[in-house]
Order: sequence, then structure tokens, then C-alpha cells
Amino acid sequence: MVIDPVEQFKTVIKGNIEGLDQGIALLSGMTNEQYCMRAQPYIMSCIGEHLRHVLDLYYAVKADVDVIDYDVRRRGALVESCRLTGLAELACIKAWLLTLQPQMMNTKIVMSTEVSVVNTLVAQVETTLIRELIFVSTHAIHHYALMDISAKLCDFNTPKNMGIAPATLTALRNNPSCVQ
Repeated sequence: MVIDPVEQFKTVIKGNIEGLDQGIALLSGMTNEQYCMRAQPYIMSCIGEHLRHVLDLYYAVKADVDVIDYDVRRRGALVESCRLTGLAELACIKAWLLTLQPQMMNTKIVMSTEVSVVNTLVAQVETTLIRELIFVSTHAIHHYALMDISAKLCDFNTPKNMGIAPATLTALRNNPSCVQ
């Protein structure tokens, strides 16, 4: 089977943008107070903190460096407490994605991240931009699921399919009686 790299590029960019659009829809439908609510004792982080983490991973990929470092975080940044900043940063990442070109997708890069919960242990592996865009998109969905739960525990509605993985949505489309 021959995979058309340009079509793969378009597919990955489209999926990332759809994910970012879910975040934009969520934030557009809430107040700043809701954005900062904590659904304690179930979830300790507010929606803004989850969004900051999602954006940090995108910024790590976007950075013009030789190594993507997923451990660079902006804890305490304005985006954690200001919904409008979150919306602006989502729009910024979306605009950046639209500047990417297919020939950039398979360029070899190095990814670095901590891998131990007991000690400071860092792994570095060779990867590609397309693979890392797939990762940050699916990682965002995981955090959107947490944001969805937090929002519901704080009594406000979220967009349809918020935080549901693409493969799960396909299974539901193919078999509506399927239980998530």
C-alpha cells in the first residue's frame, strides 16, 4: 500500500485543527469564572490549567529548536486564569498549523521528555514532525476529556463529543448501540 505523504499531511493538520476547534468551542461557551473553577475533590486542576498544558506541548513542537522538549512548561502563566488568553493562544496554534508545508513533515527531529515518576530520568528519541503532531493532538483529546468532566461537575454544558477519541467516534458512528 502506497501512502501519499501530502494526503497524510493534510489529514494530520485537519485532525489537529478539529481538536483545536473543540477547545475554542468549549472556551467560547463559558465564562472566565467557569474556566477557573476546580471540580474538587475529583479534579484538582481547572480547565485553564489543562488548556495551558495542551498549549505547552504544541509550543514545544512549534519552537524553532533542534530538540522538542515536552518538559518545558509555563505553570502559572496568564492562560491558566484568562479564558480570552486561552482563546487567543488556540487561534495562534491554529494559524501556525496552517503555515506548515508537507515537505516539513518527515524531517528528523529529537524529542525529549521525562519518563520516570520516581527519579528525574529523561529519554530522547528521534522522531518526525508529523508523528509529534499526531501525539499532541491525541494528548489534547485526553485533556479535553478531563476538561469535559470538570465542566460537567461544575454544572455547565460542553460541546458534543468533547474529549472523545477519533477511533471511539468512528466506532459509535459504525455501531450507535456501542457503549463508550
